[in-house]
Amino acid sequence: MTAMTEILLHTSYLVAIGFCFGTFGWMMLKAEKNQTAKAFMMCQILIIIWCLPQLFLAFADSREIKYALYAISYIGISFIGPCWLMFARFYCRKETAPWAWAVLLGIGSFDFAMFLSNGFHHMFYRIFELNQIIYGPAFYFHMVFTYTCVILGMVAVLGNFRKNPGQGVHTAVMLAAAAVPLGFNMLYLSQTIKSGFDLTPPMFALSSFMMLLAVFRYDFLDIDVVASRQIFSSIGEGIIVYNRRGKVTCCNDAACRYVQVKNGDDYNDVWERLCKDALLQEDSLLKAPRPMPPAGFVLELPDGRKLQVKKYLLFGRQGKDKAGVLIMTDVGEYYELLRQSRELADSRQRLAIEQERNRIAQEVHDTTGHALTMIQSLIKLIRIRYEAQQDQGRDADKEILEYIRQAQDLAVNGIRELRWSINHMRQGNGCQLVSQGVYQLAGSVKETDIEVEIQGEDGPEYSHLSNIVYQCLREAITNCLKYAKASHMDVIVKFEKASISVYMFDNGQGCSAIEEHNGLLGIRRRVMDAGGNVRYLSAEGEGFQIFLELPV
Repeated sequence: MTAMTEILLHTSYLVAIGFCFGTFGWMMLKAEKNQTAKAFMMCQILIIIWCLPQLFLAFADSREIKYALYAISYIGISFIGPCWLMFARFYCRKETAPWAWAVLLGIGSFDFAMFLSNGFHHMFYRIFELNQIIYGPAFYFHMVFTYTCVILGMVAVLGNFRKNPGQGVHTAVMLAAAAVPLGFNMLYLSQTIKSGFDLTPPMFALSSFMMLLAVFRYDFLDIDVVASRQIFSSIGEGIIVYNRRGKVTCCNDAACRYVQVKNGDDYNDVWERLCKDALLQEDSLLKAPRPMPPAGFVLELPDGRKLQVKKYLLFGRQGKDKAGVLIMTDVGEYYELLRQSRELADSRQRLAIEQERNRIAQEVHDTTGHALTMIQSLIKLIRIRYEAQQDQGRDADKEILEYIRQAQDLAVNGIRELRWSINHMRQGNGCQLVSQGVYQLAGSVKETDIEVEIQGEDGPEYSHLSNIVYQCLREAITNCLKYAKASHMDVIVKFEKASISVYMFDNGQGCSAIEEHNGLLGIRRRVMDAGGNVRYLSAEGEGFQIFLELPV
């Protein structure tokens, strides 16, 4: 080997080492530390270990020094095949069982052990001298194993290219980077090219240059992630990514701000904490939380904001989840608009009901009230005429007179009750708050003592139920006055976050069997139409109890 050839050879070694160091350093600074990047960096390290001792082989003046340099090189040579296959499969997102990696690395370790122990069995090198090397069966087994790993990795890359044709440049670079050193290594071992030195390390200079060019020029492995990190961090939605081992691998600034999570946290702990604070819908009748859908829910933050949390899973070929993503979107504005829309709809509904009730009240007053007033006037005239005839000495029909008096009393009572009903209809319609209507109705009753107790805080969010509570309470008071013979009645109104509960008790005579007629049926119908629940309880001598529950 001439001096010029030796200079070119050492230059190629230095170039290969320099390119590998450059690629490795750039990835250490800029790349995401995922499995693919780690496997690729390991390949660069093994190439460096392979090439570095080649710089000093020309200076080896004894068999022992040459063997020591070969021992260092064979650290890279023994494991480059499994690491390349590992990198290729990670790059193609193909799953491989852990035991398979253990077997591949175990075979590489076995090959290296056979090299180190060659002095005892001479199976790796039959002859290893300073100027002569004759390979043994263990060496050829090692080379077949390495070639097989490299070829399997190339097949995986080609298969991935068929599924993702847009990655043509990356695929070509990977195949060339593997094929060029592999081809020249075959030519060297088969003595097709008799160069007197191994051509494989110099070819690594070419493949390392291609890999470095792909990293810098074609964003191989998405190495330039500075921009993507900035974009990811600036997204308003909170994003949490976790792997199949249940560890959070990535979370942006919004996620950290929303739920105080960081990389490396246990995903199950984060998920349980989110589920604990989730807004669970409640069944208004059973008071039992409904099952929460696993795909997502709404989370309320301590500052009052609401987040919609959705979970997306990535499954492998065997149907097992490999990883997952949580996306948290601030939906507080949506809920505020929804609340305002509901309040506006309630206001419109109350206005429409008020207008209709006023119209009905006016019509009843103008028609029925007028008719009853005329009846009263006619009966009064008949009675005056009859009494005048009686004063003149004519015989008076006392039975007819009694009928006339009864008719007049009925008309008077009917007018009074009609006015009472119209008055209360207008009063009930004007109550914006539930408690206001309850106090107003209880205060208008003089025949019995009614005590009202309010539990919780009343507010506008319950006002759409004011009329229902008012009508049901009015019917309960009417039944109490007509049938219960009670001297006292208790009314308890309990305001809860999702419902209103109303309890009505009287100390009347009660009944052994409850029969629902117009009054009780009317209460049940109103409550059920509002999606609520009603119960009646009574016993002989123990009064009558009514329990209402209305969902908000």
